[in-house]
Amino acid sequence: MVALSPNDNEVHIYKASGEDLTKWEKKYVLDEHAGFVSDIDWSPVTNYIVTCGHDRNAYVWKYEEKDDKWKPTLVILRINRAATSVKWSPQGNKFAVTSGAKCVPICNFEVKNDWWVSKMLKKFKSTVLDVAWCCNNKFVVTGCADNKCRVFSAYIPELDSSDNDGFEAIWPKEREFGEVLAEFDAKAWVRSVSWAPGGLRFAFASHGSTVSFVQIVQGDPVVKTVSYSGLPFLAVEFLSDNSLVGVGFDNNPAIFTVSGGSDADPQWSFQEWVDKQERKAGVKDQSKFAAAKNLFQDSAKKGIAIDDNKMEETVLTTRHQNTVNDIFVFNNTTFTTSSIDGTILFWHLDKLGVKVA
Repeated sequence: MVALSPNDNEVHIYKASGEDLTKWEKKYVLDEHAGFVSDIDWSPVTNYIVTCGHDRNAYVWKYEEKDDKWKPTLVILRINRAATSVKWSPQGNKFAVTSGAKCVPICNFEVKNDWWVSKMLKKFKSTVLDVAWCCNNKFVVTGCADNKCRVFSAYIPELDSSDNDGFEAIWPKEREFGEVLAEFDAKAWVRSVSWAPGGLRFAFASHGSTVSFVQIVQGDPVVKTVSYSGLPFLAVEFLSDNSLVGVGFDNNPAIFTVSGGSDADPQWSFQEWVDKQERKAGVKDQSKFAAAKNLFQDSAKKGIAIDDNKMEETVLTTRHQNTVNDIFVFNNTTFTTSSIDGTILFWHLDKLGVKVA
């Protein structure tokens, strides 16, 4: 099954026909939001779905098997601007919501009151664009339009273990909720963040077409920033501790891998674009009036030029025909991407001849 929003206030859930992933059927429509749905996350631990939107609300959806329906529970976020993204914690017992209100609510369920409550992460100076959790369920990394990437403690005593998992010597204030444990300047909007499965690395992608990789060590973290010859990424995700995939305005997933160095000081580099098909140009004969009209209508497309009575238009042969805005990773060789072109695509790196660490 897959949950998606078709660029409005609804969430559609599709179900595959058994093991056949070429045929999908729309099973449910979740329409509680009063505004544009900005993000969806589905917990593999609890089977709960959380959604957030421009109506400044979040909903937790629980499947009722008896009625074959998804029941919503409203979460009061206490924000006065749109919610931009949402992520469940690894244990599925709390979630983080980024917003245009310069704060990030961390929400958890209070059994005795039978409702979801939120505690605020602050210290931001602009819209928070993305969030990711550490595998220990205690920390979040955030990307913000104030050009900063920050790591916060999201520790809640009632939910999280107090055992020392190796971070206490690095971040002594790890159990103080809302404490900024680390901060990095990207010199551009931080559009996406991701935490590696092992917990000791995370990455953030900026609007300046860079990806920065942070190695958590005692003392100052080791930061490696990689520039690439492409447009900015809107989403990055680790495939493994040593490989990462990024997607954005180039319509094509890009792979970054560790190319040398040590565990404490790894050397990251751009490896390759996943979709290796080349773009081809076609020529259309048109009158000057028709060419000018089409140029006006298609001004958002790439590679359009008018030469007398001919218009040369670049035809994209990449699988995605528009901006790619999200990634879901299954394992270190398989992931899916969603795009503004209205498609969700599967990528199997081993079948494409792409080798990752």
